[in-house]
Amino acid sequence: MAHNGVLFLDELPEFKQTVLEVMRQPLEDREVTISRARFTVTYPSSFMLVASMNPSPSGYLNDPDTPVTTSPFEMKRYFR
Repeated sequence: MAHNGVLFLDELPEFKQTVLEVMRQPLEDREVTISRARFTVTYPSSFMLVASMNPSPSGYLNDPDTPVTTSPFEMKRYFR
């Protein structure tokens, strides 16, 4: 199946989980529904989702030349 486009999400862990959950339905159904006060419109939607992330918030996880500047709390949040 051909894709209409590519949706690229940079820094995936920085997106709220609710935002990522909302995107799941259009990926599965291949359509997007937009509802407003007076109308509802459904459009076909076929796209490839590509995402990237650093190995840690600082980007230097396990780098022996860079001191650790990220707290355990920040690391846990980032990986969750």
